[in-house]
Amino acid sequence: MQPRERVLRALAHKEVDTIPHWDDFSSAEAEILFLGEKYRKSSWLEKKIFISNLLDTDIVWVPLVSYGFSFEDTQIFCETIYEGDDYALIKDPFGGLHYCRKRPYFTRTLINPIKEKGDLEKLEKVDVERFEAKIKSFSENIQKLHDMDYFILVEIKGPFAATWMFLRGLYPFLIDVIKDTDFAKRLVERSFKPIMEIVNIATKNWSIDGVRVCDDLGDQKNPFFHIEKYRTLFKPWHSKIVEMLHEKGVKVFLHSHGNVMSFFQDFIEAGFDCIDPLDPTDNMDLSKLKETYGQKVALMGGVSKNIGIMSTEEIVDHLRDRLLTGGPTGYILHCAGGIPPEMSLEKFNVYINTIKKYRNKQGRHI
Repeated sequence: MQPRERVLRALAHKEVDTIPHWDDFSSAEAEILFLGEKYRKSSWLEKKIFISNLLDTDIVWVPLVSYGFSFEDTQIFCETIYEGDDYALIKDPFGGLHYCRKRPYFTRTLINPIKEKGDLEKLEKVDVERFEAKIKSFSENIQKLHDMDYFILVEIKGPFAATWMFLRGLYPFLIDVIKDTDFAKRLVERSFKPIMEIVNIATKNWSIDGVRVCDDLGDQKNPFFHIEKYRTLFKPWHSKIVEMLHEKGVKVFLHSHGNVMSFFQDFIEAGFDCIDPLDPTDNMDLSKLKETYGQKVALMGGVSKNIGIMSTEEIVDHLRDRLLTGGPTGYILHCAGGIPPEMSLEKFNVYINTIKKYRNKQGRHI
């Protein structure tokens, strides 16, 4: 069974030859520590192929609307205006400026264009058509990956994440969500509508199997806001992009860190095909989710972002538990935080070898 078929069958809750797997490195810092400058200086296509082979993954991740991980990937939506050995400065098309440090890795927004209500009226509209040439420049490489039978998963920011990242800032926007719903609605439309248009352009030029909508909606204890706020402000846009992409035959994933157990039924009602990353450190209970929703939506993740500081024995036990709990159908193995920089090479080898051994449905019962 080829990777794309394996993932599609998992999304359809059908039997697979081996549980699908997707991993990547958590940051530029992790890439540098594990792979070095030869990898970093290689072409985008060669890096994608190398990572897929190294990590034995079925999915190739293609950032479309993002910033701050691998800086060359941000050239579609954002512009890297400076990159040095230690950090990069990135400008988004709304006028925001972002600082991305490589080692230690973190990102910080330096400028958000919306400081007060009046700024929204002054904000220039994003010229969506200017992205078409950039998108087309990736078409050949993405087609090559598609021809290799990988499942192509394109990533964008969702209506919550895009609004606070590109327009308003997290805390001011959360205040808007709570105190000024009408203004929050206008902000969300202004940020996410052009992103939907960019996705539409990408679907016309790329061989896409899935789109991952990234919207971290909570912290380790709770969602950031009441379920009614989600239903009013963000669920309609989630439903719109799902409907748009389903009409094109594209699967839609929702990525949300945080304890969003209480939102799960609404995510399913919005039409998502798969939800991730289900991080146990966010108090996401994979067993309960599988029991309650496992026949309604595919689940991806469940592997702790703290995998790098576990002992080798804990890594083996954790991965076996995740595979037994999530599988054998409707599940994709995935680490919530990616391969972290603090993971030793010994533990990395244990992690990869354990996945190879136990994700096979026979091997899981050894």
